[in-house]
Amino acid sequence: METLNSKTYHAAVYLRLSREDGDVAEGSRALSNSISNQKELVMDYLRSHAEIQVYSVYTDDGWSGVDFQRPEFQRMLSDIREGSVDCVVVKDLSRFGRNYIESGRYIEKIFPMLGVRFIAVNDGYDSLDGQYGNDMVIPFKNLINDAYCRDISVKIRSHMEVKRKNGEYIGAFAAYGYLKDPEDKNHLVVDGYAADVVRDIFAMKLAGCSLKAIADRLNRDGILSPLQYKKSIGIRLESSFQKDMEPKWSYNAVLRILKNEVYVGTVVQGKCTTPNYKVKKRVYKDESEWVRVGDAHEAIVGRSEFELVQSLLARDTRVSPKKGKVFPLAGMVFCGGCGEPMVRKTVPSGDKRYVYYVCSGHKNDRASCSSHSFSAKKLEESVLALVQTFIGKVLMLSEAADIVSRASGMAPDVGKIESRIAKLREEAEDCGRRRKNLYEDFKDGILTKEEYAMLREQYQEQADGIQAAIASLEKERDSIQTGQTAGQEWVDALKGYKGVETLDRRLAAFLIDRIEVMDSDTLQVSYRFEKEAAEMERFVMMYRKEAV
Repeated sequence: METLNSKTYHAAVYLRLSREDGDVAEGSRALSNSISNQKELVMDYLRSHAEIQVYSVYTDDGWSGVDFQRPEFQRMLSDIREGSVDCVVVKDLSRFGRNYIESGRYIEKIFPMLGVRFIAVNDGYDSLDGQYGNDMVIPFKNLINDAYCRDISVKIRSHMEVKRKNGEYIGAFAAYGYLKDPEDKNHLVVDGYAADVVRDIFAMKLAGCSLKAIADRLNRDGILSPLQYKKSIGIRLESSFQKDMEPKWSYNAVLRILKNEVYVGTVVQGKCTTPNYKVKKRVYKDESEWVRVGDAHEAIVGRSEFELVQSLLARDTRVSPKKGKVFPLAGMVFCGGCGEPMVRKTVPSGDKRYVYYVCSGHKNDRASCSSHSFSAKKLEESVLALVQTFIGKVLMLSEAADIVSRASGMAPDVGKIESRIAKLREEAEDCGRRRKNLYEDFKDGILTKEEYAMLREQYQEQADGIQAAIASLEKERDSIQTGQTAGQEWVDALKGYKGVETLDRRLAAFLIDRIEVMDSDTLQVSYRFEKEAAEMERFVMMYRKEAV
């Protein structure tokens, strides 16, 4: 075959295939787009072009055509700049790239400037051929390839969004404690060994251990870090987060586990995105935009346990380097004057050392508040006494509520209350209709302006009264239902602390919300279950009133 000139070209044969072009990861790519097919077609073309000698073959398998930072593409550019390559041959323009602007910049500016001949076999394009029309065809085809990539991107994003909303797990790899279900890669199953480690981490945190102490304990016991464990069971990790996954347990590794909702069976996805299919920079979304689906898989820790840990993490529970556990009341004691946290202060006196809680606000600025100094020993003893009283009261109410619930026909009837609420709602709707019709009567001249205003105000008062009655009945119903389920989880947990004689971190964290020091002799303790206890007491009192 006659050549265009006698020059010998040293060619780069460039081959590319992306996941979108045939699902490279699953091995189901179309034959026409396969790497081997691309190579065969290009080599067949070159057999009839003796002036072109193959310098090297460059293959980017699994890389998007939008991204020009492909490793083999960059290697080819390096060889071009070094003068080793002066011709690039591809199967077609879509294999070269699917970014309209970038593809055009290389083909129309960079390659001509570097003296590189460009050939797209199936598109019949050869930059050495000066045929009329090529200048129009190439930009047009690049634009089509760009549009194709944009369309694929939109479809993939929509598909992924549907999967997220259905609670299907689409992460690259499962969180520590879980494995991807062999029968369904979008579902998580519990990994028994790692799940036990996760439970131990939550238990240690509830027992008062600091995050560093937990990490040190795991390393001391020879427990592999999440990264090392996954490697040990043959999971190959390829993730942008891999650099954050330490070879040993650390403060951050423990914190990530304690804050991850996946362990209560919830899948949280869609935390970040990219602006579009061309810009790959991650943009993190506001938490309100995350896709959160509960009961998507088996939980490793209970919801109440998880929420309690989140409450503890939000408190200031720092410890000295020499201590592995926080004090029982750490992060719970506040000044009753300014609301600032109380901090421990050690005061030496001869051979003895006395520990006090003092206002941190006063410590930082003496003019802002008084010290509100309170002996640490006296504080813990006083809080223990108050906790014992609260537990005794709750257990007594629980027993009374159980008796009421078992007393057939004697407890207030929830069904009757529901019936009253339904009747009132009907009245509210009727009142709303009549109030709406007033304007039509006024408009038609049936009512004067004064009559319309007077009746409108009366209907409004009637509607407000109905809504207040509904709210009162709903509160009564909820109180009864709360009392009738007195054997709920938190009450059962308190039964295990009946007669407790020491205040440990787990009990304090479970029961106490806040302790306020008013002065050297006065404390106010707020409990996490005060509302539930009040509803239980209301239920019991309601039964006694009915019985009378």
